[in-house]
Amino acid sequence: MLAQRPYIIYKLPISRVTQALIGGKIEKVWKNIENFLMTCTTADIESPNSVYMVGYTADEEHGEQPELAEEVLTKVTKVFGEGKTEPVGYLYPANIPLKQTKTEWALTKKDLPRVIDFLIKEQPLPKYNLGPIELIISYDFKLIDPNTKEELPDQQYISNFLIWITKNSCVSASLCFPFTEPNQEFWNYANNIEPFIPFKFDIKHLRLGRSNKKGTSNIFSKL
Repeated sequence: MLAQRPYIIYKLPISRVTQALIGGKIEKVWKNIENFLMTCTTADIESPNSVYMVGYTADEEHGEQPELAEEVLTKVTKVFGEGKTEPVGYLYPANIPLKQTKTEWALTKKDLPRVIDFLIKEQPLPKYNLGPIELIISYDFKLIDPNTKEELPDQQYISNFLIWITKNSCVSASLCFPFTEPNQEFWNYANNIEPFIPFKFDIKHLRLGRSNKKGTSNIFSKL
């Protein structure tokens, strides 16, 4: 959608997909996410846009031990049932499936408290290149004033979080601020919500977005 007016966006560069969530342990990470979403956004923590879990077997070809991964996946299956399993990839050009597999469980918002509790109880999770288990959750929302709880006016774009809850939890975040320039009003708001943001809020990832002169696309520049 073409910007009708300038706005400020916080988003990682294409070369970097995610950043770490603050907290370490899953219960602390999740508490920080809840706190931000409830304090600074319109999101309903109990109603994510999507929620699903992915589990991986060990990559034995690179020396990973299969036993702990299998133990975790067996526990997940006992609690959440059978998932959909497929190879993590295929050898090119013969198109031979890799031995390592991934299993996906499609969950509903009603499963969210149960799956968060499950992951907390399963800590510490074993360390593998992939998984062995991760919960993936997405939220769309608009920003609010944490003091008045009123939605910020003139929000052209929806902000969003794509969250991975796992041994090293991370997020891909897009925060769209309805300010036409980085004036004092913007910085006051940013400073007001920064203590609640569940990841390092690095101002180098802020950009000013606006439509180009032809009105055909949006362009972005550093603040």
